[in-house]
Amino acid sequence: MQNLNRIDDKEEAWTDVMVSHRRSMTFSIVIPAFNEERVISKCLDSIAGLEFPHQKFEVIVVDNGSSDRTHEIAESYREAMNITVLLRPKINISALRNAGAAASSGEYLIFLDADMLVSEDWLRKVEELFISSNAEVIGGSYKVPEHSSWVARVWFGRRAKVVNLLPSYIPSGNLMIRRSQFNAIGGFDETLETSEDCDFCCRARALGMNLAEYDAISVVHLGSPQTLRAFFRREIWHGSSVLRVFLLNFRSFQNGKPVAFAIYTLLCLLMIVVSGAISVYRGSILLVSLFVGMLLMAPLVLALRDIRRREWQDFPALVILFLVYGLARAISLVGFCNRRTRRQDHTDAMQAAL
Repeated sequence: MQNLNRIDDKEEAWTDVMVSHRRSMTFSIVIPAFNEERVISKCLDSIAGLEFPHQKFEVIVVDNGSSDRTHEIAESYREAMNITVLLRPKINISALRNAGAAASSGEYLIFLDADMLVSEDWLRKVEELFISSNAEVIGGSYKVPEHSSWVARVWFGRRAKVVNLLPSYIPSGNLMIRRSQFNAIGGFDETLETSEDCDFCCRARALGMNLAEYDAISVVHLGSPQTLRAFFRREIWHGSSVLRVFLLNFRSFQNGKPVAFAIYTLLCLLMIVVSGAISVYRGSILLVSLFVGMLLMAPLVLALRDIRRREWQDFPALVILFLVYGLARAISLVGFCNRRTRRQDHTDAMQAAL
């Protein structure tokens, strides 16, 4: 009986500790922004509507030098929540995230993109997961807006809607981590224009930290590309730093698969051009047909792999999307990506989504 009483006392003491810890937990939501006039009010409205004590969280919007009303709209939320708006023009998104983290005061950092919508219980569930999960870096999946096109629905529907205990990385548009661990990792690499989240998570794993992704804290991504053109431009930009991250983290093979796919697609394109010239000279299309077939083979195989978890009517769309993805990543691999492409891509995605 005494042993049982001791166990009960320990459990009660542990419960008291956890309740006390929960009461003391504070959060800083860091939102980088550039020309987000169309969406930032929707994002901030969803945060203002959180069923969570407002004194326990703050919002840091870091404006990258917007030419629209992004800064003004963000400032207008000062009465609705504890919000700080910083101006940091002409720096990479990784540097924007670091600037927001440096200016924040919460025990836990949450990195959220300006085109995301959160649910009313999102932050409460984040708090619960930090207490119950054994992962140091956590995140949530992206949902597409209602009435999305087949491009957004099929491509982003590829992500499994269950707990992913072993993700290769957590997308930084919905990423959470304790401040002390963020500092131990060294923050985001400010020299990277994209793929900063892959590099960040790779360094986190190198320090022995665990990653986990939960559907319970998913967000709606208003910027999901709705057209093939927007999807193509998005992947050109996203691929601009993929090779560099792969080389920086070569031992872990981070970004290895997308880099391999991009190289394969690029080689196929080069061989199609060369064989096309040869075919014109010889009057035969056999050789060029061979390399066109090789170009299509990888998207077919990847679509077949994914379709096992999906509905077969999505198979043709998946083949097209994998092909466009490969072409875009091949282009970014040879350097056809600049800051103007980044900005225009983001604008295209916003216009298509809204």
